[in-house]
Amino acid sequence: MRYLIALMLFLSLSNAWAEVTLTVLDQDNLPVADAVITVPNQSMSTPDKIAVMGQIDESFVPRVLVVQKGQYVSFPNSDDIRHHVYSFSKPKSFEIKLYKGTEIAPILFDEPGLVVLGCNIHDDMIGYIIVADNALAFKTDENGQVSLPVKKGDTVSLWTERTLQGINAALPITITGEEEQRITMELLPPPLDMMDHGSMTKGFGKSKWSY
Repeated sequence: MRYLIALMLFLSLSNAWAEVTLTVLDQDNLPVADAVITVPNQSMSTPDKIAVMGQIDESFVPRVLVVQKGQYVSFPNSDDIRHHVYSFSKPKSFEIKLYKGTEIAPILFDEPGLVVLGCNIHDDMIGYIIVADNALAFKTDENGQVSLPVKKGDTVSLWTERTLQGINAALPITITGEEEQRITMELLPPPLDMMDHGSMTKGFGKSKWSY
């Protein structure tokens, strides 16, 4: 009996998820922040907590927000000027007309996919909400790093606004490291260097996002 219990414990531990630190770099070996990594076949319930997409210094903060399908998002405006937030994206098309402060009720995001945000008053304000399909989704930090509950051989999905394949592309990444992995990608320049946001907003309502 002890042998059987020990064997079952060994098999359980050998099949357990490991923690792999993934580092995403661009072609200049610079870290890629705000890349969203989705882990397939790992379900997650919808949080009760209301997520926040703020507006500070004429910017969406955070620039990239990850929520789960069925989660609410609030849009507080902390600036002294009014904003006019909108999205034409298929998963959630909406409009919050000129406002400031926190008087606007949270908005439900009940369809998975990419939601691109803009401001009708400030054309350079761009933000993104990734609505995960009740799947584990993580975002890289300022060092381009994220810890993932995966093991070698698994395939995850990576999204970044900077992909050459277009804003709606989610790219497959195979995990090849046991504890750490670095991937280098050919990407568009960082957001602050982008002078023409028009190229980023094409196809707002033509989402090809999939998990």
